[in-house]
Amino acid sequence: MRKNWRIRLFGCKIALQHLLLSLLLVLLPFGANAGQGKGVLVITSYNPDTQSMASTLSAFVDAFERLGSDPDKIVVESLNCLAYSEAKTWKERMAAILVKHTGDNEPGVVVVLGQEAWSAFLSQENPEYKKMPVICGMVSRNTILTPPDSVDLDRWMPESKDILKDFPDFNIVGGYAYQYRLYENIGLVKKLFPFTRELVFLSDNSFGGVNMQAFVKSEMAEYPEYSFSFLDGRVQSLVEVSGRLAGLSPHCVLLCGTWRVGPSDDFVLKSTTYVLRDANIDLPAFTISSIGLGHWVLGGYVPDYHNLGAELAQECLDYLQSGGKTVMGVRLVDGKYLFDGTRLEQLEIDETLLPAGSEIINVPETFWSEYKKVIIATGIVILFLIGGLTVAVIHIRRIRKYRRLLEAKSQELAKAKDVAEKASEMKTTFIQNINHEIRTPLNAIVGFAQVFANANVGPMKKYASIIERNSNDLLKLIGDVVELSNLDSGETDDTPQPVVMSELCSTALRQVESKINDDVEFVMIPLADDRPRMMYRHLVELVIVNLLHNAFKFTISGTVTLQCDILPGGKKMRVTVTDTGYGIPADKRDIIFERFTKLDEFKQGGGLGLAICRTVANRLGGVVTIDPDYTTGSKFIFVFPLLD
Repeated sequence: MRKNWRIRLFGCKIALQHLLLSLLLVLLPFGANAGQGKGVLVITSYNPDTQSMASTLSAFVDAFERLGSDPDKIVVESLNCLAYSEAKTWKERMAAILVKHTGDNEPGVVVVLGQEAWSAFLSQENPEYKKMPVICGMVSRNTILTPPDSVDLDRWMPESKDILKDFPDFNIVGGYAYQYRLYENIGLVKKLFPFTRELVFLSDNSFGGVNMQAFVKSEMAEYPEYSFSFLDGRVQSLVEVSGRLAGLSPHCVLLCGTWRVGPSDDFVLKSTTYVLRDANIDLPAFTISSIGLGHWVLGGYVPDYHNLGAELAQECLDYLQSGGKTVMGVRLVDGKYLFDGTRLEQLEIDETLLPAGSEIINVPETFWSEYKKVIIATGIVILFLIGGLTVAVIHIRRIRKYRRLLEAKSQELAKAKDVAEKASEMKTTFIQNINHEIRTPLNAIVGFAQVFANANVGPMKKYASIIERNSNDLLKLIGDVVELSNLDSGETDDTPQPVVMSELCSTALRQVESKINDDVEFVMIPLADDRPRMMYRHLVELVIVNLLHNAFKFTISGTVTLQCDILPGGKKMRVTVTDTGYGIPADKRDIIFERFTKLDEFKQGGGLGLAICRTVANRLGGVVTIDPDYTTGSKFIFVFPLLD
């Protein structure tokens, strides 16, 4: 059940991620064996980036099970951190979660996912919580504690802390942390824009934005040569930030932290980065977090964000299986230099000045790469014209000779066409005659076999049944060959007539009764309004007979259902034949409609029934398809237009 849930989680759209993660957070605790202890307690931020949180959590659970441990030992709790405005409550929410998992319920290890939850955990003062072994993920090396009740969140500037140095009283046994490396980005500014005198840092109204702002403020003390200021999305609107950007001097460089949440806790600002770009198109902008890459910023040294769920699961198991002896500590995730090729060209930056190993996205196309196909196509056309002209000059003298040869060949082809048409007529006549000649003795054999079968003499009845069944199979094969021959030659004689579908279906069923196994139940769902309707009776019946024959042949036990209904608009009828048989593999659903195709060589038949169905359906202006979503057996759908 848990595996099926994970498959559904990845198949949903991003718009459903909040709902699905909520379901996960509800379902996993109930399935967990919390009372046994020594399990894993996962605490998530449930931050706005729900997609990455959900994928990390799913990868964690998958790896935990794949590595041989019981996923029922995982308990998931969430702080439900929806907005920065509620940051003052996160510390108490974390304490309320931790107090439930003390004593007999104490986990073997705690995994904290997300910057908000991590800050709330490190803000705890209870020594019992501090001694809990904890592993972190989806966090940065720099962090801040949650705000006290007394501060104004719009103006609050906390102290930036380093999780590798500033929390010796916490039992941090492992985890992964990203780094915002201001040093490398300042190095890019000095190398690419040496005349810079002012730096401006942009952040938004989010806990992550405040965390980055605190980190940058502490780091900027190392660069007294620059005038430094902030664009703070907590108190400045898009209009105010754009106005400030427009007025920056030519000796200014913008550093971008994060820009997703506005002063009103809305999440529409991600698309407004184009507005900020257009406010000062010539302004050099670098990013420390990858925000704005691809359409606004020049580049920067950014964290290499990726899913670390499997690695966190491995660390948890290593710690638990070693009895707490395997302590890896927090490991830092490497970053990389990433640049936008289009912005490099717009700002006239020489790529040779970039650090070694830099990655470049949005590389502008050269004239050759942009028009490569056009140039090649034009060259081919020119060569073709030259070659054609050369060939024309060479062969112009032979045209009359070829004309005479073509006339002679045309006469030969006309004779061959006459011979082929006569041969086709002879084939059709032969098939029709041989059909009569074979059916007559076979009907006699079937009749006598039925007499023997009714005699109720043990072996004779058994042998008669075998004779009757095989004779019917042979009759069916001959009938299929004749029908295909008639369809190919266009000699099918059928005129529209009023038909009651329930009667037609009953007639079709009687033609395949010999194929029904004792353990198969037949269900027919007729039309609610079963009045006569105009159609080509013989052709429609031919399709239904072959679909029923196919269903009964491959259904050993279970149910075969025949359902008729009128599609909306009243212009088309749909006939559905559903069985609980072997089913048809997805890669075979196209070839089974080809002639002489058999998926089971041990089943009697010539592989013509479904080919007849599709040929007849096309002639009627309809279609025969397989329902790909039905997996209990096979479900064929026959749709054809009515003639009313």
